[in-house]
Amino acid sequence: MRGSVRGGAPATVLEQFGRTRSSFSRLVSAHIGLLKAEIAEIVDQIKLIGTLAGVALAVLLFVGNMLYVGGFLFVGEWLFGSMGWGLAHGILFGLALVVVLMLGILGAGKGSAFVAFLLAVALIVGLALLTGSNVAYNSASSVATTLPSPINSAAAASLIAGAVIGALVFAVLLWRIAGGAGAIGGLVVGAILGLPIGWLIGGASWTWPPAVGFSVTIGLIAWPILAAALAIPGLDVGQRFGRLYPQQSIEAANETKAWLEEQWRSRQPKLGRK
Repeated sequence: MRGSVRGGAPATVLEQFGRTRSSFSRLVSAHIGLLKAEIAEIVDQIKLIGTLAGVALAVLLFVGNMLYVGGFLFVGEWLFGSMGWGLAHGILFGLALVVVLMLGILGAGKGSAFVAFLLAVALIVGLALLTGSNVAYNSASSVATTLPSPINSAAAASLIAGAVIGALVFAVLLWRIAGGAGAIGGLVVGAILGLPIGWLIGGASWTWPPAVGFSVTIGLIAWPILAAALAIPGLDVGQRFGRLYPQQSIEAANETKAWLEEQWRSRQPKLGRK
């Protein structure tokens, strides 16, 4: 029989427990609701920060792109007298850098990339001196006087010299990459490429700005070729990507598995007797 308590208090302990549990549930629900609201607000703030950061990064990339392209164009116009040089140098520098980075991904060492860069710089300086001072043109003109007609011209002498030098250089480069077959192919490829390059270097007189611009162009073309020739013979792609495989952990796990299986086999007869 239920009693009653003045002031509306619960008549029994069971009713009091029920009300307490209901109050506790409401309290927990309130805390959960508050937590959800705060989490929603935090997520909104994270979204806002992420959006602003993404926009800022996009602007930085756009500015960097403008600096890269505009910088090369400005330097081309300022130093070499034409934005075309800047455009060519920007494209070639980007492509060369991609090749060097890809070689690094495949396992090429920093030394080969650095040596290739130094050789490319030396090539730029040498070509700039040859063309800007017109040493190459004057030499080709001098040699042309000893040649029979109709090849007794600076342009013809430059074509011949370019083909010979290009064949020798590419034969050495491709021999290093592919051996004897590569050397034979290098003679042909080098001769074909050397013809126009030789004509450009010694076939006509130069002034300094275009001479330097041309030399930088050739150096940027040579940089990735030299980097590949120096790096490829020493590449071990299997070893490079083998480091990405957790070989030691797997071997240790297999040894542990074998030990457990051996322990189980050795204890099985004892367990059967029990």
